[in-house]
Amino acid sequence: MTAVSRLLTNILCVSGLVISGHAFALVATDVNDTRELASNTLSITDQRYHYQLAKTYLAKDDMALFEKHYALAQGYALLPYLDYALLKNQLHTLPTAKVDSFLAEHKASFLSKRLAQQWLYTLAIKQKWDEYLHYYQPGLGMVELECYNLYARIQTGDKTAYSDVAGIWAVGKSLPDACDPLFSAWKKQGGITDAVAWTRFTEAMNNNKRSLARYVTRYMSAEYKAYADLFDKVHGYPYSIRTTKLFREQSQPMNDIIAYGIKRYARSNPKDAVKQWERYEAQHLFSQEQAVDTKLYLVKRLAYKGHSDLVEKWISHSNELRDASVMEALLREALKQQDWQKVNQWVNLATPELQQEERWLYWRARAQDELGIETGPMGTSADIYQQLSGSRSFYGFIAADATKQPYSLRQRNDNIDPNTQSRVEQLSAIQRAKELWLNDSLREANAEWYFALAQLNEAEILAAGDLARKWGWHNQAIKSMIYSQQWDQVDIRFPLAYLEQINEVASAVDLEPTLIFAVARQESAFAETARSHSDARGLMQLMPATARETAQKSGIKHSTADLFKPEHNILLGSHYLSELLQKYNGNRILAAAAYNAGPHRVNRWLREHDSGIPYDIWIETIPFKETRGYVQNVLAFSVIYGYRLGRPSAMFNEFELGDYKPIN
Repeated sequence: MTAVSRLLTNILCVSGLVISGHAFALVATDVNDTRELASNTLSITDQRYHYQLAKTYLAKDDMALFEKHYALAQGYALLPYLDYALLKNQLHTLPTAKVDSFLAEHKASFLSKRLAQQWLYTLAIKQKWDEYLHYYQPGLGMVELECYNLYARIQTGDKTAYSDVAGIWAVGKSLPDACDPLFSAWKKQGGITDAVAWTRFTEAMNNNKRSLARYVTRYMSAEYKAYADLFDKVHGYPYSIRTTKLFREQSQPMNDIIAYGIKRYARSNPKDAVKQWERYEAQHLFSQEQAVDTKLYLVKRLAYKGHSDLVEKWISHSNELRDASVMEALLREALKQQDWQKVNQWVNLATPELQQEERWLYWRARAQDELGIETGPMGTSADIYQQLSGSRSFYGFIAADATKQPYSLRQRNDNIDPNTQSRVEQLSAIQRAKELWLNDSLREANAEWYFALAQLNEAEILAAGDLARKWGWHNQAIKSMIYSQQWDQVDIRFPLAYLEQINEVASAVDLEPTLIFAVARQESAFAETARSHSDARGLMQLMPATARETAQKSGIKHSTADLFKPEHNILLGSHYLSELLQKYNGNRILAAAAYNAGPHRVNRWLREHDSGIPYDIWIETIPFKETRGYVQNVLAFSVIYGYRLGRPSAMFNEFELGDYKPIN
C-alpha cells in the first residue's frame, strides 16, 4: 500500500489516507484511533453532504479537499463512485492491479461494466492486445469494443477473426471510427465481396441512408454498380417499376430491386403496385421470405388506403398475411361503416392467436349481438362478455358493463416477508440505487437497480418494488413489477402518489382525483423528470407552450423549469385537463384524446361521423394507435384508482355514452 496524504488529525482522529488495491481506505495508526474512528461515524445525511463535496472537488482536481471529504464520507453507499472516478482518471497509467481489484469487488454493480468498458478502450488505445483479449467479454453492448476484439485477435495471430467482420460491416448505418483499423485490415484480405457490399447497400437503402449506400458502391464491381444505379433509380422514380423490360434479368440483386421498387410504388398507388407485383411474381423466382415480406407490405398499404376487397382476396388464402396490423385495419374500417357482417367476417378470419385477444373477443361479442347470432364459435355473446369481465383492463371493464357484472381487479395482496425486505434493503446495489435516486442521478440509479433485480427472485423483486414505493420512488416501483411481470400487484403498480396535492388540486378545479391519477399514471408512470421526444415534461407530460398558455389563463406563476416540480406540474396539468373537460361537456373520452393528440385532431375525427357513431366504436377507430391506447388506459386506470381511493365508479359517465357527432 502507498500513502497518498495525511488527513486532518482533528477530524475523525485519523492519521493517513492510502490507496489499497483500487481505492482510498482509511487506516487508523493504532487501536485507540480505530475506536475513535468508530465512535465518530457520521450520519447518512452528513455522509451524503461530504460525498457531494468530494465529487465536486475531484472534478476540480483539488485533491487536498477531495481527500478530506472522501474521508468524511466513509461508510457511504456511493463511495465506490468516487473510487471509480478516481481510477478512471488513472487508467492511462495502466494500473492493472487496481482495475482487477475494483472489478472483483464491485461485480454486483453496473460500475464494474462501466469500468470494464473504459479499461478496454484504454488497452486498445495502448495496443495491449493480449491484455485486451484477457479482459474482453461478450455482451458489453458496444460495437467499438467488438471491433477492437476482432482486431486484437488478428493482431495476436488469430486469422479466423476475419470471417466475423462482414457481420459487423454489412449493416445499414454508419459505424464508429474505432472500427476503421479492423475494416482496413479486412479489406486488404479481400473481405469485401460483391455479395457483402450488396448486402450493406440494400440495408442502407432500406434504412433510408442513401449517402452511405452511395459510399458502399465504391467497393462494387461494374456489374453490381449497375444494379446499384437501377436500385437508386427505383428509389427516386418508383413508377419506373412499371417498365418491366428494365427488370427482366433473373438474379438475386434484381429480385431485391423489384421488391424494393414495388414497396416504394405501393406508398402512392397500392392497387397498381399489386398488379405489377403479380406480373413480376409470375416471371421471377422470389424466395418465400422475400415474397411474403413484399405481399405483407402491399396488404398493409391496401388496408391503410381502405381497399378491403383486395385485402380480403389476398388474406383469404394466406395465413401468413393475416398480420395483426392488417386485421385491425380491416376491423376498424368495418367498424367505421358499422358493417357488422364484415366485422364478424374479419373476426373469424383472424389468426387463432388474435381471436383470443381481448379486443377481438369483445368485437366478436358485439357483432353477434348486432347480427342476432345466438351462438358463435366461442359461445354466446354473454359467454364472451363473462370471460372478458374477469380481466383488469379496458375490454374487461366494458364487457362487465355489458352484462352488469362487477369489475374485477384481480388484485394480489401478498404479505411481504419482513426478513426478505430487510435483506433486500441491505443489498449494496439497492442502497446505491436509493442514494443515487436521492442525489438525482437517475441514469445511474436505474442501472444499479436493474443490476440488483437481475439477481433476485420474484419474492425479492416484490419486496424491492415495495421498498421503492415506500421511499416515494414510484416510477421504479412500477417498472419493477413490469420487469418481473407481477401484473396483479395493484397497490404497487398504481400507487397513490402525491395524494394530498392531487386531492387539493382536484377540489380546486372540480375534477375527479381518479382522472388526475389516471393521466399521471399513463403519461409518466409518476416519473417526475420524464421528458418525451416531443419535449413534453414532468408527471403529466405538459408541452412547454401548453403549460405557458394554461398558466396565463389560470393566473399561475410559472417558468418552464417548474414543470419538473411535481406539485407545479400536477397543478398545471389538472387545470389544462379541466379546461378540456369543459370544452367537451364533461366527456373524459374526448378530453383524454385531446390531452394526448390535441383538440384540433379530436374535432377533425368527430367531423368524420356526421350521422353519429357509438362511443366504443369511436374509441376503437381513433386513427392514432398511441391515442387509442392512451384513451383506453386512462379510462381503465380511472376505474382502478376509484377502487384504490375507496370511491369506485363506472368506467363511463352519462356524458360519454351514446353516439359521437361533430360538435356544434
